[in-house]
Amino acid sequence: MTDDLALLRAANPVPDDDPRYADSRPLHHGAERALNQLLHRGRRARRTLVLRAEAAVCAAAALLAIAFSAGLPGAG
Repeated sequence: MTDDLALLRAANPVPDDDPRYADSRPLHHGAERALNQLLHRGRRARRTLVLRAEAAVCAAAALLAIAFSAGLPGAG
């Protein structure tokens, strides 16, 4: 097993001077958009979850305020 791992670690399928994988080239539009979606997907979902939770809490508070201002049945 260690021989296989050593072979995999020693393998370098892409040479260092290959221009296709150079870091100096900017990403094209589609790749940059896909990268941004991957990086910011969690934030957007989390923000939506927080907004929905806040809306639910506000709705529950409004219902309780209406119930207490109208008077509870049997609290008389």
